[in-house]
Amino acid sequence: MNVTIFSTGKGGSESAVRYLLSDTDHEGKKRSILPEIIFGDPLTFEDIANATNRLHKYTSGVVAFRDNESVTPEQINTVIETFRSTFMPGLKVDENFADFWVAHRDKGNLELHFLVANTELTTGQQLNIHPPGEKNIAFFNAFSAVMNDSLGFAQVVADPLKISLKPFEAKSPNGKKDKKAKNDFAKVLHSEITNGFVSNRNQLIGFIKRNGVNVDKVGTDFITVRLPGAQKNTRLKGPLFAKDSDYAAIVADHHQAKIPRFLSPSEAQEQKDKLVAGIEARTAFNQRRYLTPKPGANRNRATAKSSQPRPDTKDKQVKEHQPGKDSAGTLDKHLVTLKEQADPATTGPQANLPHRVARRNDDKEQASTLPSVMGSALGGLEAQIGSMSMQYHSLLLMLASAKGPRAFKLKSQIMIIEQKLAALNLELEKKKLQLIIDPQVKPI
Repeated sequence: MNVTIFSTGKGGSESAVRYLLSDTDHEGKKRSILPEIIFGDPLTFEDIANATNRLHKYTSGVVAFRDNESVTPEQINTVIETFRSTFMPGLKVDENFADFWVAHRDKGNLELHFLVANTELTTGQQLNIHPPGEKNIAFFNAFSAVMNDSLGFAQVVADPLKISLKPFEAKSPNGKKDKKAKNDFAKVLHSEITNGFVSNRNQLIGFIKRNGVNVDKVGTDFITVRLPGAQKNTRLKGPLFAKDSDYAAIVADHHQAKIPRFLSPSEAQEQKDKLVAGIEARTAFNQRRYLTPKPGANRNRATAKSSQPRPDTKDKQVKEHQPGKDSAGTLDKHLVTLKEQADPATTGPQANLPHRVARRNDDKEQASTLPSVMGSALGGLEAQIGSMSMQYHSLLLMLASAKGPRAFKLKSQIMIIEQKLAALNLELEKKKLQLIIDPQVKPI
């Protein structure tokens, strides 16, 4: 699961609402599954978002789940409630802010698209849930990390190669002359780099020049290009465009990003602490800006429609974050609810995936009556086993479509991991037996 904020929001909100409810996607293709409204009324949202003269009238984004990530309707509601209490803490839906949520399932995965009006309803002041800056980006990243951990999903690992090549996602003007360029240029570059045909920045510059991209300037840690169809130059920065960049290391990180990764208990707590700190800071800001009456302020600027209950939320009891309440406690309640709602999934088709089995084992371990020292002593081994199990599972998936030398190499790696897993499991059983016999044994 990951959260993405789009660079839209200028002008009227009608086009954004229309797209979310359209039976065709952004390429004009008919959706195999029609959109579903989860929260909000489209006409009411449009009226509220458009009631301001500000250029940026709304914020648009999506909470996207990966193909192998399934959630229940109850979990969807909890995810939305957690999102609201995280990024709009202290504010009440339909009283302080207006949002609109639509589910898309036509791509094979679940995408929860949302629109948030950039106006606080009681004061008429600007409400921006995604202000610029690295601090805000870290806040959103912590939210994704904590939610994935709570739902039992693998973490979203940034792919440096994909990020670097994103600006090239356009058709080359030489498509008619060059057969390669008929494909998406970013995919062509991806293939050239991962296969070793482009192994340094000089070769990259030469390749993109031959494919119709003008290179205007080359700096120490950037290159400036005119992308196909663009009217202005674009400065490209990052490891791929630096003078002494290590392309072999970038490709290795690219492959590593595909291996499912799960947080250790200490990493999970660290991300949760970051999230709570961000929530508390934003709660304080909202309290000062919107919830503290100012002398002579007119606090009746909300539109008439905004005070009316939404058709879809009239009979729903929405949990809201109240000013002054403990942010950590509110977040904990949502996270506990997510785990409780995940219980029925333990009998589903994904119940026996290694990371789900490991998570259930962890929960059982925490609920056991053995001394806490046992958990400390075994945690390191169980973490190793869980991580190695995911590697084992990933290699099996890759082996299914591999042939020739690559298949032989994968089989060798699988055999090595099987041996290591057997040794770790044996050591774990010995340690458990030792701790039962003598609970005072110091953890290693």
